[in-house]
Amino acid sequence: MTTIKLLKNLINILFWGMIVFSVVSFILFIVLLFFPESLPEIFQLFGVFFNGTFPWQVWIIPFSNILGFLLFIVSIYYLRKCIKPLEEQRFYSDEVIVNLKKTGRLFIVISIVTTLLRIIGLFVFNGLTNNMIVGSKFGFWAICSAVVSAVGAINFFLLIIGLFLLVFSNVFNNGKLLKQENDLTI
Repeated sequence: MTTIKLLKNLINILFWGMIVFSVVSFILFIVLLFFPESLPEIFQLFGVFFNGTFPWQVWIIPFSNILGFLLFIVSIYYLRKCIKPLEEQRFYSDEVIVNLKKTGRLFIVISIVTTLLRIIGLFVFNGLTNNMIVGSKFGFWAICSAVVSAVGAINFFLLIIGLFLLVFSNVFNNGKLLKQENDLTI
């Protein structure tokens, strides 16, 4: 039982920490976009991204990171919804099964979508840099290492955790069916 309470506290810290970080980041982004001179000098340097020097394609990778972060907040929200039934020892409830399945699917979607957007961004960025730099295009091994880097350990880990949560929800669903069958025979 103390493990579930510890898990609940850690998930709540993670969830609310990410919410606060998102709100502060959004406020800083709005201030940077509309009032860049009101920020300290260290933040004013980021204003160069908004002055039209960079093409829109440069924003693909940051957009994928923001999208992944927002989807991660939603998945942690569904994980939070699993904790109350687990505290009440309702392990085989539909609420736990559905929320674990949603969280697992979201983790898988996050890993696949952010990886694909990063790979697309990589090839777009490759085309942009080849237009700016005199010389040959990136070689095969450079592109392969960049694709592996785009997949990244975090996305690979999220894919594994997502699959694990889907398996775990199926195990709970099978346990629920066995429990119902056992209750009917008694």
